[in-house]
Amino acid sequence: MTRRIKISIQASHEQYHPSDLLEDVLYMEKKGIKRCWTSDHYMPWWNSGASGGAAWPWMGAALAKTCDLVLGTGVTAPILRYHPAIVAQVFATLASMFPNRVILGLGRGEAMNEVTSGNVWPTNAERFAMLREAIKLIKKLWKEKWVTFTGEYYWVKDSRLYTKPDEPIPIYIAAAGKQSAELAGEEGNGLITTESNIDKIRNNLIPAFEKGERKREQDQKATINKEIVLFIPASYDEDEEKSLQSIRFWRGSMIKAFFETDIHDPRKIEENGLIIEDDSLKKHLFLISSAEEAIRKISAFADAGITEIVLTNSSPNKQKLIDLLTDRIIPSL
Repeated sequence: MTRRIKISIQASHEQYHPSDLLEDVLYMEKKGIKRCWTSDHYMPWWNSGASGGAAWPWMGAALAKTCDLVLGTGVTAPILRYHPAIVAQVFATLASMFPNRVILGLGRGEAMNEVTSGNVWPTNAERFAMLREAIKLIKKLWKEKWVTFTGEYYWVKDSRLYTKPDEPIPIYIAAAGKQSAELAGEEGNGLITTESNIDKIRNNLIPAFEKGERKREQDQKATINKEIVLFIPASYDEDEEKSLQSIRFWRGSMIKAFFETDIHDPRKIEENGLIIEDDSLKKHLFLISSAEEAIRKISAFADAGITEIVLTNSSPNKQKLIDLLTDRIIPSL
């Protein structure tokens, strides 16, 4: 029997104008979608036909325009262009204004966002250490009245967030490998991944995540209901060629080296991404032409242990995918 799974949408600032995304969230809420995630990028994964809205002001507008929809970033990198104290303040303010409707996804970032905004690109090991320290500082600022903190990468002196939410803000931590998955288990309310290989999810990420959970439970003597969240570009149309044409935008993000190395120019990413063929898009992304096909794919992820699938809506007509989800897929699951 297939496990229960949440289905959410990601509003992609790389591909669509912020005003269009605002209309999308209004339609999502009208149709009964419960959660919307949003990309938090400075530059996009593709150059041609791209957009580049800022996630934080858009989140404020989207939260104000909707009534119950929960919004979060997938993901914010609190290591270079954003100081952790500023991340803590922004999300504390949003969560104070819109209680129980704000979540925060955190990750190690990509060169296309950090280098292009004026920073030197650290090694993978350094970015992991920076993320761990940033999470520690963010939590201290949310919990404590006055904070003086001196770490290896960040420091604050006599720092206080005067506006805090009444309830804790859920943190989700992005992971492509075991190290970050374990950190998500230790420090987060859930794990975010773009890994669509079911064997890697089941055999690598989930065991590492659970290892981190066990460490946390030993330290804090408390069990937290954790989530494993898959982000995957999605495109729906009865005409497969139309679906392919729209989702080809995400070819650059399919080259894993761009998440680690200093290749930051979207023009260069697009040039390299052209080698990704349609067969690879069909195999690794959420390309569908019917509800039955979608249900099969979602069920496979649910059986692997995914608790929420977030579809980055890249459909030729984005409302058609939302209609398919709410009218046929979610009721069937």
